[in-house]
Amino acid sequence: MTGFDHPERRPGLLSAVTIVLTAAAGAIDVVTFFAFNEVFASTMTGNLVLLGLGVGQGDWYQALDNVVAITGYCSGLVVGTLVCGVAMRRLPWRNAVGVALTVELALLVAVGAFFYTVDDEALAQPRVVILVLGAGLAMGIQAAAMRYVGPAGTPTSFLSGTVTNWVSSLVELHKPFTWNWNSPLRIAIIVVAAAGNGVVARVEPDLAFVVPVLLVALAIGLMALVTRANHGGLVAGEPEFAPDPQTEVPDAEATVEEHHVVDEAPADGIGRLTGRVVDGTGGPSPAVVALVDMEGRQVARVHTEPDGTFDLRPTEAGEFVLICTPHRTGGDTARPRAVVVTVAGESVEHDVVLA
Repeated sequence: MTGFDHPERRPGLLSAVTIVLTAAAGAIDVVTFFAFNEVFASTMTGNLVLLGLGVGQGDWYQALDNVVAITGYCSGLVVGTLVCGVAMRRLPWRNAVGVALTVELALLVAVGAFFYTVDDEALAQPRVVILVLGAGLAMGIQAAAMRYVGPAGTPTSFLSGTVTNWVSSLVELHKPFTWNWNSPLRIAIIVVAAAGNGVVARVEPDLAFVVPVLLVALAIGLMALVTRANHGGLVAGEPEFAPDPQTEVPDAEATVEEHHVVDEAPADGIGRLTGRVVDGTGGPSPAVVALVDMEGRQVARVHTEPDGTFDLRPTEAGEFVLICTPHRTGGDTARPRAVVVTVAGESVEHDVVLA
């Protein structure tokens, strides 16, 4: 059992959050693109290319504009990471992500209020700079927060990797085909959001900045539903699974030491994931071992045997996250560590050493 009362609701809700935030990124890029010499608040690849182009052509104003946008975004990454880190000292990661997104929303509201209320022509350029810095700061906070979602989390602004991974996964021959709706939806939604807000910017320019603000507010509401629907067994810190009701399982550090093939031809055609969990001296270490698919669903979970062995049998082949968390034995503990494993037609063995 995971820390979620309704685990089947987790991937859908978190996917909705990522899709809405992707729309917000596309919408706010439209605002900064038109307002400030064609720069982006969230798409840093475009800004870096334009920065190089400006330098190469001697267009120092273009280069300076892109430096402003990049500075805002990087500052947001710092702020978002610190906010999540401080929040997770006392709150579960879901709540911490919600806190960071709330900070993002408050920043967007403040920047929008300044941009709409200050219309002195003498301050025209400074107010645009504040718009781009503030928008970039907000997008950086958003990107940093989504890093803490774990296996279900996905980028909401830099989609080159999303396009690469999704298209490649459609034709991979070495593992079974699985359809992923989240990636094509995010690719499509950023185009739709940019197009829609482009229409708004043309018809009613004063409302263009309102669109991303409303989208971020909607994402916060969805994140609140994630937290409310999945309130069982919450613990402070990063994404993890709740303890068994009868065995308290704190965090611990794990490293994968060995990886080799076992059981060359499993009877059911789907490989098993087996191994042994040991401590630093090589002795068996009692632990809980969980297997999570790439959408955040727990597909298998077992306690180790007295000799430290475990045997996980996923119901389908594919890529998974293997998480090993030791039982409480007293003394200091460390956070669990996860590793991505692939289970296909052959079973694999991972021997895990807990430090």
